[in-house]
Amino acid sequence: MSRKIQQLYIFIIFFLIGCAAQGPLTGGPADKKGPMLITVQPANTTLNIAQDQSITLIFDELLDPISIPASIQIEFDLKYKLIIRGQKLTIYPENNWPLDSIVRINISRNIRDYQKNMMSAPIHLIYSTGSKIPNGSIIGQIIGYAPNKLVELGLYKWPISDSSTFIQKVEIDEKGYFQFSNIDYGEYSIVAIEGVLRDISKQIEKKNYAFLTSDYISISHNNKEERVNLLLSKPLKKLRITSIEMMSQHSINLFMDNNSEEIFIIDTLLAPGDTIVINLGKTNRLEAYQVPQYSFILPEITDTLAPILSKSVFDADQFTLVFSEAIQLHDDAIATIRDTIITPISFKYVNDYTISIPTLADSINKIQLFGEYIHDRAGNVFADSIKAVIIPRKQEEISIGGNIIGAVNYNDKHPIKVEAHKIGSESYYISDVVNKEFNLLNLPAGLYELWGFEVLNTLDPDVYFSGIWFPYHRAAQFAMYPDTIDVRVHWDVEGIIIDFE
Repeated sequence: MSRKIQQLYIFIIFFLIGCAAQGPLTGGPADKKGPMLITVQPANTTLNIAQDQSITLIFDELLDPISIPASIQIEFDLKYKLIIRGQKLTIYPENNWPLDSIVRINISRNIRDYQKNMMSAPIHLIYSTGSKIPNGSIIGQIIGYAPNKLVELGLYKWPISDSSTFIQKVEIDEKGYFQFSNIDYGEYSIVAIEGVLRDISKQIEKKNYAFLTSDYISISHNNKEERVNLLLSKPLKKLRITSIEMMSQHSINLFMDNNSEEIFIIDTLLAPGDTIVINLGKTNRLEAYQVPQYSFILPEITDTLAPILSKSVFDADQFTLVFSEAIQLHDDAIATIRDTIITPISFKYVNDYTISIPTLADSINKIQLFGEYIHDRAGNVFADSIKAVIIPRKQEEISIGGNIIGAVNYNDKHPIKVEAHKIGSESYYISDVVNKEFNLLNLPAGLYELWGFEVLNTLDPDVYFSGIWFPYHRAAQFAMYPDTIDVRVHWDVEGIIIDFE
């Protein structure tokens, strides 16, 4: 064999070896886009597929096989198998698809390439081993989502109950849009959760969530498609007691699951060995609720700890002092000193460990606690002989700003509020809507986001009502103003319209 033929032979071998290599390419510009579906066979919504029909998806780049199994879900838990080869993904039944039935395949954005880029949108496929596929759809958008986090939505049959489970589940795409396709005629509600939707009744306590702003959506022969917007809101937290610490025989420090602490006073009629049952009522931003019951056996405590001042709060011209345990105060326990003259200050008990001073003269910026006149039930005297407590009065700031003046298009029966958020800050300003008009006055100069919402929150009307699962209450309707507003000193920004239609 001549030298040239030998060289050609070696070249061909190395060429074929290179072509056979499978894996991510190296070099060139950085890959920042996730895999994109090119074709699917058979086509989506195909009727009368065979019961052993395989579904093949071809993407525009190599898939990371590790990301695929957990990203595929077939409704009604139909058993299936996968073949993953390079850019091709094949799904086929473990036995057979059900006869004369729907096969709905949901593929998460979590399918990635070798550079860990997710898909820009989920994939939803539907087939039928029979001759019919439903033709209803609900299309919408989630407002307030984080682009780097997945949000799943569940479709629920109306009416909602505490035991309701979703009948269909989808993800939003990278721009916050979603679609429930090929659904039967009927009445539905929708819930969204940041993360993987499982049990919404528990998840909304820990994860951002969104509810429909109407009781339900009706899909029918005359109304085959509906469009909705949902607002992702903070979790609806409910506290739980995780543990306790005995402060004295009749005083406990409760530790909550959000790392907060709270003093609890035990009835003095209860003795060591008795069972202590703690039932607390609390509120979050939307509702009143009961903290899960916590019980323990009361131990015998030898109380040698002196009471201390846990915190002081000045609010609405009332000064409140909270102690570490139940205390008793002499009338001269609290005073103010001016020019060496000690003037006692009157107070009242809020409970066994909390006292309040209803009125304090504006000239008083500091009070004194005299320890000899303060003691707990065991006779332990206050830890400090004299303790100075500063009154944290807020100084009123005089500011000159600009105004936003506008109106709302809203035709329902509930009151409306408009809120302006100064971009780049934690400052929010709220105005009531009267006769469909609003005035946001004397706002500090800057750029603002503007929106309006129905007033459904009975605990705090200035807080948006994002919905309660059980008993079910829909979220309030809302409307976003599409542009930012530039507020300047002494300027009126007029003609702003917030449209709920």
